[in-house]
Amino acid sequence: MVLNIFIFLAGILIYAGYGLWGLVWLLAATGISYILGRLIPRHKWLMWVGVGLQALLLVALKLQPITGTALLAPMGVSYFSLQIISYLADIYRGKILPESNPLRYGLYVTYLPHLFVGPIESYPTMQAALSRRRITWDGISLGFARVLWGLFKKLVIAARAGVIISAISAESDTLQGGYALLAMLMYSLQLYADFSGGIDAVLGVSRMLGLSLSENFDRPYFSESVQEFWKRWHITLGAWLRNYVYIPLGGNRKGNFRKGLNTVITFLVSGLWHGVHYLLWGLFNGLFVIVGKRLQTPWKWFNRLGTFLAISFLWCFFIWPDTLTALKSFASVFTVFNYPALISGVGTLGLSLADWLVMAGSSIVLWLYDWKRENVSSLLHRLSPAIRVAILCGLALLVLVLGRYGIGFQAEDFIYSRF
Repeated sequence: MVLNIFIFLAGILIYAGYGLWGLVWLLAATGISYILGRLIPRHKWLMWVGVGLQALLLVALKLQPITGTALLAPMGVSYFSLQIISYLADIYRGKILPESNPLRYGLYVTYLPHLFVGPIESYPTMQAALSRRRITWDGISLGFARVLWGLFKKLVIAARAGVIISAISAESDTLQGGYALLAMLMYSLQLYADFSGGIDAVLGVSRMLGLSLSENFDRPYFSESVQEFWKRWHITLGAWLRNYVYIPLGGNRKGNFRKGLNTVITFLVSGLWHGVHYLLWGLFNGLFVIVGKRLQTPWKWFNRLGTFLAISFLWCFFIWPDTLTALKSFASVFTVFNYPALISGVGTLGLSLADWLVMAGSSIVLWLYDWKRENVSSLLHRLSPAIRVAILCGLALLVLVLGRYGIGFQAEDFIYSRF
């Protein structure tokens, strides 16, 4: 109980540093949804009030570029809004009982680490994590190792890939063709290292505090179809969309046409969750999921390569600032043949040869880790405390020496903290 109070108050104080308006929004959303949750078993219609209010506010924030409004979005609103919606909907469906302890519910909504990048937890998962919480040496050492691994991915790999992408996207009118292709491939690397690195940090800190949260990635670039990719990437968002959008729409129970339509609608909701600029990205992903199985071949490596390229091309909507520029850059890959110039011009994209080598070597390490993750995890569990400490020190040194830091760098600058 004492630790729960400390975690809650520390999180609130840190969150207040990002603006009092955001803190008021967060606490109001927490308090109102707690009261509604207590009332819903006797007054079912209140679920629609709570869910509708959260959904309308979230949609209003995402549609600001179109509506011209200027609402100041609190940090993590995309994450805690979905958690509140799932909590109220699950009470309405009779899947869970309302939480009577306001502190326990407050921790579910306001737990600071997952307000940056997720994961998006269901209430039963968070409740179980809180009830089973136990701080141990294994939890502290392995949790700290995971934090360092996340920082390694973020500061050593993603930061370098980001330099290349920024150099290309800043000159989108001239750096087309091969440069656009390089930007999309690099963004696949940057986003995965950045987002999964952030999740590693969240899960690592949580484990140090005795909490076991949900995994959010399962080697997504080993997927053989776009459908499989979305089962392995941002797993908790995918589970939320399946449980609260796809299945309520009818899922796959009403024929192939409705199944396809429900899939597209679900991905459009996913696109809007990221922002109005990403609706077309969501549409294309939905269509790829529908037709993806029909395009698979008997060769796993070919399917994985095709899936990686398809996903990489769709990241174009994340790289360029508007939809037309993104589509133009994507099309240029097939119409502007400047690949020899790209080979001779990579040195002008902001990275030295040493940085290229560090990024390439670190990316290979990341790929090997994903490939043999269970073996690495098993090995770490078997190591003695002294060896674990030595490995932690070595990893910390690598992050300090090889990480890229700059003026204005902030810990919340994870790509998915923007959504």
